[in-house]
Amino acid sequence: MRPLVIALGIVMLAGCAITPVMQDDPSRAGNVGVTDITRFVPANARIVLAENETFLVAIDDAANAPPVYPEALLARQLPPRTVCLSVGIAEDGQVISSTPVDQSPDCPGPDAVEAAFFAAAAQAVQGWRYDPALRCVFPDAMTKADANASCSGGREVAQAVSLAYRFVFEQRDGRGSVRMSQ
Repeated sequence: MRPLVIALGIVMLAGCAITPVMQDDPSRAGNVGVTDITRFVPANARIVLAENETFLVAIDDAANAPPVYPEALLARQLPPRTVCLSVGIAEDGQVISSTPVDQSPDCPGPDAVEAAFFAAAAQAVQGWRYDPALRCVFPDAMTKADANASCSGGREVAQAVSLAYRFVFEQRDGRGSVRMSQ
């Protein structure tokens, strides 16, 4: 049986649930969509779990507010802009860093996008909270199999991680709107 590979620098998960963003919130001039972009994690940023270990990803708090479209840019009627950030999360679930990600054509770097979009995304994520990521260490592989996607029967070890997000800032009919991108 092959060991499970988990990204240490950026957690790589397919089909992660991401907090929904309200698309018709009249109190906002602009909204932002969030989507998981962790498929770009480099192999050298991954850890390998032992046969008796599992990993539970950090879960974002439902109260985490999305970034706000910069009001000063609404009048410019810009085409959609994509901003990708790597968000560092400490063992206690606090955000400890956010840095631009520009490792693919889907994630243009800070030189290609107005700085106000990166600033809005960084400001929003700085206040986010998470339930911490956990490495679950079980006495043996059989106990791990019985845990059924939990740490039941194992020892929970909080794990600092980074999650990557792609924020898409766009406008429709002169108003900011949300689009989830893949």
